[in-house]
Amino acid sequence: MSKEQFLWGSATAAYQCEGAWNEDNKGASVWDDFCHSDANTTGITGDVSCDFYHHYAEDIRLMAEGGQNTFRFSISWSRIVPKEDHAVNEAGLAFYDRVLDECEKYGIVPNVTLVHYDLPDYIGRKGGWCYDGVSDEFAYYTSVVFRHFGNRIPLYVTINEPNHNAYCNYCVGNYPPNEKNNLQDYAHCAYNMMVCNAKAIREFRRLNLAGSQIGIVQGCGPATALKDTPEYLEAVKFCNYFCNFCFLDPAIRGYYEPDLIEAVRSRGIDLSFVKQEDLDIMKDNTVDFLGQNIYSRLLVKPNESGVTAFTVNNAGNNDGTGKTARETRAISGWFETDRDPSTKLNHWGREIYPRCAYDTLMLRKERYGDIPIYVTENGHGCYDVADENGYVEDDERIEFLENYLHYILKAKEDGVNVKGYYVWSTMDLYSWINGYKKRYGLVRVDYDDENLRRIPKKSYYWYKNFIEEHKDI
Repeated sequence: MSKEQFLWGSATAAYQCEGAWNEDNKGASVWDDFCHSDANTTGITGDVSCDFYHHYAEDIRLMAEGGQNTFRFSISWSRIVPKEDHAVNEAGLAFYDRVLDECEKYGIVPNVTLVHYDLPDYIGRKGGWCYDGVSDEFAYYTSVVFRHFGNRIPLYVTINEPNHNAYCNYCVGNYPPNEKNNLQDYAHCAYNMMVCNAKAIREFRRLNLAGSQIGIVQGCGPATALKDTPEYLEAVKFCNYFCNFCFLDPAIRGYYEPDLIEAVRSRGIDLSFVKQEDLDIMKDNTVDFLGQNIYSRLLVKPNESGVTAFTVNNAGNNDGTGKTARETRAISGWFETDRDPSTKLNHWGREIYPRCAYDTLMLRKERYGDIPIYVTENGHGCYDVADENGYVEDDERIEFLENYLHYILKAKEDGVNVKGYYVWSTMDLYSWINGYKKRYGLVRVDYDDENLRRIPKKSYYWYKNFIEEHKDI
């Protein structure tokens, strides 16, 4: 991978695109268990999805034909270590070898996430991210991956969106194990994730994989406010503690701020799970780069409601007009989500605020210096409507991407060490509990076609031209 090469690509995740959920000795993940249970009230699963497992060669070829030089995907932990006996599934390794073969064939740089929400079921049964043995399990699994693939993978990511993962698992309750308003487990999960991150990095460093780097992906930007008063700044601080700093500080700096620890303890959170040996490992094992997913800003104000409550913008609980469902974060005494009536909303009530891309990247530089940053996800969910040939003229998505990219490239020009950009997503895929209503892909997947026909959308061709115009940045 040339150091000067800017990476232009798109992104997927294993459970969301692979299908083949029980093929070739793959074990079940917590998402398989959830989707096959009564807790999944939609009945929609990722059992097949867009079947990347059998279409990977076609999908990667389409990426190359679209001018993309990098592909972000994740490895399914339960394909590699299907059971708690730690036996390695060679068929799982062989699948990802084939994916990497295709990437190499076209000169596409793989950016590979080690866990993207889909913990193995045997970890889930023991408490998931709150299981105190999860970090050693993760270290074992990641060591298998590092030893097998080595520097065939130049960019490894330990955990995708630990903040959003913990939030959906233990605050909103829409992801397994479906707990609501459980700040104790949220804190425990967040901590264990950072121990997992550090132990995986320690395994990575032991192998001295020349030419490879390891990072983490954050799912939201820094908190911001509409007013610059002490009360609003305090709300911003607490929201950053909750959503950002409890993940990024240990991952990038190697430690937690004492004020953050004290703020968490003041909420009545039992921090007896914190161990000095873990903190020592975190201190010595920090990331090489930050992956930053960018969708909208995190706008907050002082908590006025006196309640603690959390909601997300699910396609299943609103009419798609953007008026009936809003994302809400609120912790009594700390902060709550603010609204800006002048800002446009998407179909699910989330702000469309392109300036947040610039603000996010500049604030990351302000706190973490010249760390290399990859914009690992940026995309727009739509109710895509295809013509009689299956073609989608997704001008709304193009407008979104173009406006956000303007600010991302401006941040790069203004000194942020931006190294790459990935559209979410490569093709239409399973959008977690939103199922298949909410489409993000540059390539349409015809789910009614028995061969799951791929049809590039207008945005695919727009992105190809954009890359060509900016290939020398």
